[in-house]
Amino acid sequence: MELQNIDRIAVFKMRNIGDVLMITPLLRALRETFPQARITAVVNSGTEAMLAGNPHLDETLVYRRPPLGGLRDEFRLVRELRRRRFDLTIGLTEGDRTAWYSLLCGAPRRIGLPRYSWGKFDPRRRAYNFPVYPPLRGGMHEVEKHFWLIEHAGLKLAPPSSKNLCLVVSDEMRAWARAEMAPLRPARIVHVHPVSRWLWKCWGNEAMAAVIDWLETERDTRVIVTTGPAPPERDRAREIVRLCRTRPRFYDGDLSLAQTAALSAGSDGYFGVDTAPMHMAAAVGVPVVALFGPSQAGNWGPWTTRGRVLSHPCACHEAKRASCDWSRVRACVAAITVAEAQAALDEMLALPLPTTPS
Repeated sequence: MELQNIDRIAVFKMRNIGDVLMITPLLRALRETFPQARITAVVNSGTEAMLAGNPHLDETLVYRRPPLGGLRDEFRLVRELRRRRFDLTIGLTEGDRTAWYSLLCGAPRRIGLPRYSWGKFDPRRRAYNFPVYPPLRGGMHEVEKHFWLIEHAGLKLAPPSSKNLCLVVSDEMRAWARAEMAPLRPARIVHVHPVSRWLWKCWGNEAMAAVIDWLETERDTRVIVTTGPAPPERDRAREIVRLCRTRPRFYDGDLSLAQTAALSAGSDGYFGVDTAPMHMAAAVGVPVVALFGPSQAGNWGPWTTRGRVLSHPCACHEAKRASCDWSRVRACVAAITVAEAQAALDEMLALPLPTTPS
C-alpha cells in the first residue's frame, strides 16, 4: 500500500470499553508513522472515555447505540464521516456497521476484516479494498491482532516507541483519587473489581471475600472495592462485601470510568476478574492480578509486563462447545484457589510502583 497522501485516517472499533482501550498501541504507531495526519477514532457510546485526552488522536466520533440512538443518529454519523474525506479507514471490528460505514466514508483505501458468517459470497467483503483473510483465530492477543491486520493489509508502520496501552488520567481525577485514598494511607491499597457485567466470568463470592479479608488482616493492606452500575453487578458486589468480615471501602456502582481509572492509578495494585477495569489498571501501569476462565487469557489478558493471570483449563474451549452452565460460576474459574490468589498477590505487592504517571 502506498503511504503517500495519507492525511486523514479513521480507525473503527465499535465494541466494548476494554476493546477500545486496546486500540491505543496502534493509535500510537499510526501517529508516529503519520505525524501530520488527522486521526479519528469511531467508537460506540459509553466507550469514548477510554480515548479522552489521548495524545495520539485528534478526535473521537461516537455512534449512539439504541435505545439512545436511532436512524437520525446513523445519518448524522455517516454525514460526519463523509465530511472528513478520509484517505484511509481501518476497520478493527468484524461486523456490519464497521464494514458499511467504512464504505460510505468514500475513502480510497479501506482496511478491514470481513466475516464469513454468510459464506464466501458475503457482501461485506466488498466494503474493503484491502481485506485481510483468513479470519484470525486463537493464540493472538487483541493488541497483536491489530498490528497483524495492518501488516497483512500491506501498510508498513514505523516500529512504535511503545506497545503499552495508553489511558490518560487527568490531574483533576488524580487529585480526587488522592483525596479519596488519604484516610486509608499510609497502608498499601489494592483496588479490587470483583464482578464483570458478564456474570459467568466471576469467581465465587466466598473466595473473593476471603481474599479481601486476607489482604486487610494478614497483609496490612486496605482494599477498595468497585463495581459497574448494572443492577446484577451491584447485587453481586454487595453480596461479596456483605460476606467480608472486614470493612473494605466500597463504591457501589457510582463511579465514572475516569474515577475508576484514577483509583487504580493511585493504588498499589489491582485484583479482579476479566473486565474493563482490569484493562484500565494495566493501562495506568499498576501491577495486575487477573482471574480468567471462559474468556481466553491469550486473547484478552492484561496487556502489561506487570500482569499475572490465574486460570485453569476450560472444558468449553477444549470440547469446542458450550458445555458449562453459563448462569453460574464456571468450573474453570471455580478451580482457582484462594491460596493461588494469595500467592499471586504477595508477588504483586512486592513489585515497585511506576515512578512517573502513565
